[in-house]
Amino acid sequence: MLRNKVLILWSSLILVSGSLSAQSPDSIAFPVDSFLVIVLEQHPMAQKARLIEEQARAAKLKASGAFDPKLFSEVEQKRYGDYLYYSLQNSGLEIPAWFGFKAKAGYELNEGVYLNNENTVPASGLWYGDISWTLGQGLFLDERRASLKQARLLEESAAFEIQLALNELLKNALQAYWDWYAAHQELNTYQQAYEMAQFRFEALKRSALIGDKPAIDTLESLIQVQDRQIKLQAAEAQLIQTRNHLNTFLWLDGRIPLELSAQSYPQFELGQIANPLPSDWYEKHPALQAYDLKIEGLEIEKRLNQEILKPDLTVHYKFLNAPTQNDFFSQYSTNNYAWGLKASFPLFIRKGRGEVLKSKLKIQETELDLDLKQIQIQNKVEALNAELSLLIQQLNNAQKMRTNYARLLEAENIKFRNGESSLFLVNSRELKYIDSLVKQIQLEAKLKATQAKLEAEAAVLYN
Repeated sequence: MLRNKVLILWSSLILVSGSLSAQSPDSIAFPVDSFLVIVLEQHPMAQKARLIEEQARAAKLKASGAFDPKLFSEVEQKRYGDYLYYSLQNSGLEIPAWFGFKAKAGYELNEGVYLNNENTVPASGLWYGDISWTLGQGLFLDERRASLKQARLLEESAAFEIQLALNELLKNALQAYWDWYAAHQELNTYQQAYEMAQFRFEALKRSALIGDKPAIDTLESLIQVQDRQIKLQAAEAQLIQTRNHLNTFLWLDGRIPLELSAQSYPQFELGQIANPLPSDWYEKHPALQAYDLKIEGLEIEKRLNQEILKPDLTVHYKFLNAPTQNDFFSQYSTNNYAWGLKASFPLFIRKGRGEVLKSKLKIQETELDLDLKQIQIQNKVEALNAELSLLIQQLNNAQKMRTNYARLLEAENIKFRNGESSLFLVNSRELKYIDSLVKQIQLEAKLKATQAKLEAEAAVLYN
């Protein structure tokens, strides 16, 4: 099954790919869009990022469990010798609700020789309904409600964390792709330069053998062949290195690493050189929105701690009813009840005041972190925007320079064929042309990588 998936995946790449005249018939184009689809769907980090949302849902489900109705049953007996000292049975349903309200309904059946008077019930048992309400500490917020609210905020924040993680992943993936693109194009350039030098050397060698050219020209041509062979070998090593780095982003189901075919080549269309950022990128930046949610969560924590400053006051009322065979409420009376009140309050409330102060300090600390993060994001985006503008200018100049060097080289070749120039000048023009072409390739790759960094920093590379 997994092998079939691999074949389908690579078949889709072949179908998506176009054909470039400069590539061999066996070459396979690997467009950047296809690469990004694989990274987003198959890379382990992408799949791990999506687990953040599942973890947040699990946390919310756990917090919601504090409001689950609960069945309970308690049985306690003591027997010694032939005597049943006591048997206490209490079963029922407990329903926690919002605003410190709790309801409980149950049935008691107690018996025994030495049964405590307060546990005495009718022979048929005793039905009861118990209502308790927290009127002081915990009336407006308690730990259960605070945990649920914070879990909901965590679920919202998970989307922002995923967005940030995937932006970072795509930025690194695109950097690897454009490094591979540059290495591939440089290899093609040096391959052509080597073949030209080799062809020129063979031609000069034949001319020297018949006496048309001086022998010293063959030595200079041979040096050029050797120099370009070294550069070609270095370019091959660089291509292998960048392709292997690119392979670290190619996975199947997040578990099976894939390898890029040696016949694959990057597909690059310059198109629109720089895509402008959306006008609302700053307001929608996930890092800043995550900070806002974090502060909101700390505000909930502060409100919870402020509840400690209130007295602990709980009142409960319990109505009692002995069941009958035919009518459940036949013996119900408002005189059958139990109630209670529980109150306490620390004299100095130092614990509460300390917790509230800690919460306020946490909020101030997070607000300072938010201010710093805002400035850092703005400065980085502005710096990358400026760098991108300069790279566009450099690329335009590099393209013009390459065109001019190509004209100079063509003119020098014409003069050389007419006997008006030397091999040294031809090699010099050719080296300048090759350097300008390599410079243009490097600027193209750097520009696209910088564009990816800019969009990742603004968190719009994936949104």
